[in-house]
Amino acid sequence: MSKGKEQISLLAEIMSEKGISQVVVSPGSRNAPAIILFARQKNLNLISVADERSAGFFALGIAISTRKPVALLCTSGTAVLNYAPAIAEAYYQKVPLLVITADRPAEWIDQGDGQTIRQDKIFANYIRKSFNLPAVFNTPDSCWLAGRVINEAIDRCHYPAPGPVHLNLQIAEPLYKLEASGQTPSAMVIRMAGVEKKMSPDTLKQLSDQWNTSGSKLILVGQIQHSAQTGAQLETFTADPSVIILTETTSNLHHPGYISCIDRVIDGMKESMIHDLKPDILVTFGGAVVSKKIKALLRKMKPAAHWHIGDDPDDFYTDTYQALTLTIPLMAEVFLSQLGREAVPVCSDYRKKWSELNLERKKKHDEYIRSAGFCDMHVYDVLFNNIPEGMVIHLANSTPVRYAQLFDHPGSHRFYSNRGTSGIDGCVSTAAGFAWAANRPVTVITGDIGFFYDSNALWNNNLNRDFRIIIINNGGGNIFRILDGPSEYEQLENYIETAHHLTAENLALNFGLRYYKADDTGALERQLAGFFDFSHASPAILEIITPNIISAEALKEYFKYLNA
Repeated sequence: MSKGKEQISLLAEIMSEKGISQVVVSPGSRNAPAIILFARQKNLNLISVADERSAGFFALGIAISTRKPVALLCTSGTAVLNYAPAIAEAYYQKVPLLVITADRPAEWIDQGDGQTIRQDKIFANYIRKSFNLPAVFNTPDSCWLAGRVINEAIDRCHYPAPGPVHLNLQIAEPLYKLEASGQTPSAMVIRMAGVEKKMSPDTLKQLSDQWNTSGSKLILVGQIQHSAQTGAQLETFTADPSVIILTETTSNLHHPGYISCIDRVIDGMKESMIHDLKPDILVTFGGAVVSKKIKALLRKMKPAAHWHIGDDPDDFYTDTYQALTLTIPLMAEVFLSQLGREAVPVCSDYRKKWSELNLERKKKHDEYIRSAGFCDMHVYDVLFNNIPEGMVIHLANSTPVRYAQLFDHPGSHRFYSNRGTSGIDGCVSTAAGFAWAANRPVTVITGDIGFFYDSNALWNNNLNRDFRIIIINNGGGNIFRILDGPSEYEQLENYIETAHHLTAENLALNFGLRYYKADDTGALERQLAGFFDFSHASPAILEIITPNIISAEALKEYFKYLNA
């Protein structure tokens, strides 16, 4: 075996031993030795996705679905940079990825050699840790070093918090002399022991005493994957009239006692109500919160105490609401379990006030929806009333994830969204990766700009036959007609909204997807039955053409109606 290839075999073996089974690869020359040797390693399954940007998000979707690290492998040069959006999303969403990039040996960097850039620590600002494996691999110490680095790289995908790790792999020429020489060292596997953390008795007593003497507590949950354990523990707090629980669609927590449509409840809240609904204690856990309105409201309320729960050191001092008083470095289920055993209900009308406002706004929401004509708002209502029970739904940025927050959803749905960095790039690819790994029906709802931006998601031979793509095509980035400011300027259509007249029909034909189209309520309702018929052997696209100006105005009128 030619110089430097032994470390690739070692890497493949340790990956397999430490539980990595899925490797998303993109074609290239410098990474070809790794592709070949990975393919020869038992328990490593290679998935080929040509476009590196789409491949990164496809791997992200697999990792979200399986909750296990997924490896990425690409060639050298600018191919590496195409991973950056998915890596940033993985970092902020806390998804484990092992990013393996093929590279030239260090002596050839900046020496005019082709397809060569500075790859060492290239993702430094949004990576858990970066490692560089040199091409030299010919002494006992170099073998020991490679094994130790590989073990640490894989473990850092999990601990102290999940996320992406970069392993830059220097590979010397010749690239294709890969026959075993019998000199490859056996893999040294370093295990990491499992540990449990919980609050000390003194801390628990201090917090429970404060909790049990407070008449107003607000629990706000951000984005998390569904957890029956967390859900059951959180539900115990609904028996306390001094506690209100606010969740989002992407919190995947459902209970009649929760407020799950935050924006429609708090929009336009009067000063007197803000004073009445201000919590003494704010408790937060989970990832990103979609609602800008709740962020602004809590910053204005200034709770006396804000406890943030989370075991990622990078988040200990994240003060989103400018009220942080205590960081509790635990998993949410551990905190809820401990506090729940000590908490006692407090006589209060705090939850009643929130609940009455919620019911009032729910009534107005239903009234408005019944009277709305054909627009984005109406389309989302039809979709959420017709998507089959138990569906995994990926919500793309920007408008789909926002509209979803305004509607009540059945507890059987599971919602995902790339809210780590909230970019439109890669939303369809992420959903496609999730669908491949889950091997179950998955639907992604995306806007037209997000879809066309990620259309290479369809250039993939691994699309699940039960994968469904719904495109709300309103002719541009309609979010900019909704936000205050952009619509006042003449540059809106050409440079901000990016108006267009494209449809997805020919893309669907080119990539072999079934195509459905609707431009009114009747057509939409007729198309949904065939679109969600999973007896077909291919994925499908449903493109819904909606009016952009009317849709933007309808959403603005919706919030006015809530406040009337």
